[in-house]
Amino acid sequence: MDDAAFQQLLLREEDLEESFYGEEPSAAYDPAFVSGDASGQAIVDLTNMLTHGTHPDTVHHASALFTNVVGSVVFHHVARFGHGTCRQVYRELFDAVQACARYRMELNDGVRLDITRVGLGPVELGDGGFLVRWLSTVDHFRIETAWAIVAQDDILTFVNARVPEESEIQRLARVAVERVTELTGAS
Repeated sequence: MDDAAFQQLLLREEDLEESFYGEEPSAAYDPAFVSGDASGQAIVDLTNMLTHGTHPDTVHHASALFTNVVGSVVFHHVARFGHGTCRQVYRELFDAVQACARYRMELNDGVRLDITRVGLGPVELGDGGFLVRWLSTVDHFRIETAWAIVAQDDILTFVNARVPEESEIQRLARVAVERVTELTGAS
């Protein structure tokens, strides 16, 4: 599968229940770790690595970003790793999320967010997966976010969504994982 074909694994606007429009993903990337423990630093480093596809064993990488007028956001990243690295990256991310109760990061526009983990549980898709819910606060604003991260053979799927319904992140993860299965045969 070449890079262009790998792009077909991404969620598309028609997969989203709300009215979204695609954007250039780089507009929302590159948060910087500000404070917290080593697990918070690892989360920022690993998610930046996933969004850019910069892990040395990344074979293919693709990203999409969707937003809408009411502030809902969906990021979707898929990465194929060589040398059996997918499970290792998945485990590092799970371990960091499990160990991290809170951290602070700064977005590329200078906004600093205090991030608190408010939920962590399994997602029964692919070889395994997990769903983590976060609460981000800045001044008096509160933003709820959920991540679904799933490993399938050598492909890692990462759906990061700020949507009102928790069931929507589960649905989006299912759509993303089914697309990987249909197009690559990964299970």
